[in-house]
Amino acid sequence: CNEFISLQLLLPTSLTRASEAIAKFEPCVDMVPLDLLSFVLERDTSRLAPGLQMKTAGGVRGVQILSPDRSLSFPSSELLLNCDLFPKQFSIVLTLKFSHTAPKRETKRMRRKKHGSRILLGLKSCSELRRGQLWFNPLRKGLYLCDGAAWVTVLEDHKRLDYILEHQVLATSSETHDVEVFEVPSVGLMAAMAHRSTASGSAVYLWTSSGFQLHQNISTSGALAWKHFTVGKKLFLVGSNSGGDPDGQMSKKSEVDFSVVYKWSKRRKRFMQFQTLQTHCARDWEAFSINQETYLAVANHRKGNNNHTINSVIYKWDRLTKSFQAHQTLLTSGAYDWEFFTVGPYHFLVVANAFDGVTTSVDSVIYVWVNGSFQVFQTIKTFCATDWEMFQIGNRVFLVVANGHRLYSSGPSQYTINSTIYELDMTGRLFVRFQDIVTHSAVDWEFFSLGEEYFLVVANSFNGESYSLNSILYRWQGYEGFVPVHWLPTIGCSDWEFFSFKGESYLIYSSAKAPLSKVFRLKTY
Repeated sequence: CNEFISLQLLLPTSLTRASEAIAKFEPCVDMVPLDLLSFVLERDTSRLAPGLQMKTAGGVRGVQILSPDRSLSFPSSELLLNCDLFPKQFSIVLTLKFSHTAPKRETKRMRRKKHGSRILLGLKSCSELRRGQLWFNPLRKGLYLCDGAAWVTVLEDHKRLDYILEHQVLATSSETHDVEVFEVPSVGLMAAMAHRSTASGSAVYLWTSSGFQLHQNISTSGALAWKHFTVGKKLFLVGSNSGGDPDGQMSKKSEVDFSVVYKWSKRRKRFMQFQTLQTHCARDWEAFSINQETYLAVANHRKGNNNHTINSVIYKWDRLTKSFQAHQTLLTSGAYDWEFFTVGPYHFLVVANAFDGVTTSVDSVIYVWVNGSFQVFQTIKTFCATDWEMFQIGNRVFLVVANGHRLYSSGPSQYTINSTIYELDMTGRLFVRFQDIVTHSAVDWEFFSLGEEYFLVVANSFNGESYSLNSILYRWQGYEGFVPVHWLPTIGCSDWEFFSFKGESYLIYSSAKAPLSKVFRLKTY
């Protein structure tokens, strides 16, 4: 309920008008701030217009608008005495006073009066009678114009990133290679952490008012990654085991690992073991759907310690056996990550190839779905590629790769190298280089948006000397590409995840070199 309202119309001095005499635009003159309320209050000083009341609080007088009335309207020609055309640019300044507790009858009314998803705060829906009326919504910080049928947005505030606060330091039972954040219906927000230690297993945390709290511990063996997905209404979580011992080293007794699919039990409110799948030092899982069929892709990194050129496998959900069965194999070189994405009617799967046994300078491959299987679409030279992230800005499609380091058969490794953003050329039907960003043994990219702003955050893990590095947050600047805006101190950063809860936005990172993870809160304005 608005207690007091005062309005001013601020007009720039550089406005133009049409001059019939000389057939050209001339600047308006004598443009000063105008008091809009005076045009209706002083029209008849003997009484107030219908729907208005004068109020005083704290020595300040204001007008309470109880209900809109057509007598409050007036033609713009009364304002713009020296301009034949309404200005393209103008400002309206409002001073508002709100009651802390609105009357119950008004509250009920506000709940009933909705237009789409917008609560009209007591205003009736837009109609022909209200054509041209402006409505300011203080809750959404927006200005709307009635076009005779609907309220059209004139100005609307959007979230903007202000600064970043450390929200929680989460002590974990072991170093962590990956974190997966997801929602469990009727339970809440959860985070599954892939812990390095076999002795302690891996943990699933539940988000509370004080941050993430331990919810479940799952037995794992050198866990490297988690991925959640659904099949129908069933929720699953698949984890990759690398067959590591408590020190995180590859077991020399066997070249075979078994990764595990877990199914969420609504009754027990726990993930229960569902199916085991044979893998080889699996670095990543990707889940996706094509034509209402569910698939899982595993990135098999190596067999033993030296054989990196091996098959990675795509599994398909079998509705008869209610389990995953091998559907297709793809030859990969030290595969580290899979990323699935769709552009129009086309489905793509890109692999991050990291090492072929000799060098990290290998081709990563983009596959396209054709007639029930994936075929090579494009190869891109990468350097120990550890992650691909696809994102869209408007109708533009991008892929960014995290390059880990340069290593040849002879010579030292280079950890400070370029990671690259590629853009899909719709005409040439290829991804082309868009921007290079210097990174330090990058292992992950995370894309997210706040309001109308777009961001990328990189996980810098090692610069050749130290694991204590700044991971950097970049903001989209249009033709400039992504520019650095925040530097976040991390230790052996292995993964970033963005998530939102009750209107607040957060980032969480996992550390592969310290038994901790950190949650940051993104303050907006």
